[in-house]
Amino acid sequence: MEGSRIEGLTLKDSRTVPVESEQQRTLDGDTDKFVENMKSLMDYHESQIRISVEGFNTSGDPVELYTSLQRLFETCGEVDNIEIKIDPVTDQLISPCVLVLRGEGARERALLLDGSDLRGRKLTLSPIEQPTDGMTTAARAAKYVADFQRSRSEAISVTGYDPSLPQEDLKSALSKHFASCGEITDILILDSRALVHLYGLGSVHRAVQLHGTDLGGGFKLTVQEAAREA
Repeated sequence: MEGSRIEGLTLKDSRTVPVESEQQRTLDGDTDKFVENMKSLMDYHESQIRISVEGFNTSGDPVELYTSLQRLFETCGEVDNIEIKIDPVTDQLISPCVLVLRGEGARERALLLDGSDLRGRKLTLSPIEQPTDGMTTAARAAKYVADFQRSRSEAISVTGYDPSLPQEDLKSALSKHFASCGEITDILILDSRALVHLYGLGSVHRAVQLHGTDLGGGFKLTVQEAAREA
């Protein structure tokens, strides 16, 4: 396999939400739905219980190993995924493989099967602790979406505003002025202009239509698409 020394057999639950499709959906401005679906996906992953499985015959058939493990653990909970890696050079199964379960009490029931016989081999099971960042899934989803939108934003260059305005007041005024154009992900006040970063399909086009409008106090804005960084 190009770019990798590892091949594998895996089954993934069809209910997981494809991240790319949710990212594409935000082009229509459905940010709240994007956050909601990302939270749902993260909640789903957090509910998974991962268990390391060793002791199986690494010369065996991966499909047979998969079905044998599925039968062994099906009474413990929902078998969500079994990750079996194969070395394409030696055709040997790589130990350990990873069993992914879901369901209340699934972890405890599965670990009771430590030492079980599988085709004449004694299995060794150990829980895999998931790393945590201490954030709730709601906060993590909101941060993911904000970072995603920021990384794909486009900027407009704005001049012609009252240069005596305090920076925070100017940011607030620009945010309100361009709010209808798209999701505002950042506003930078530079020496001679402001850069307003917008996310959403057609947001820059709509913002440029506000060229010549009054921000207040009789100051007419000059609005144009900012040059993209190379």
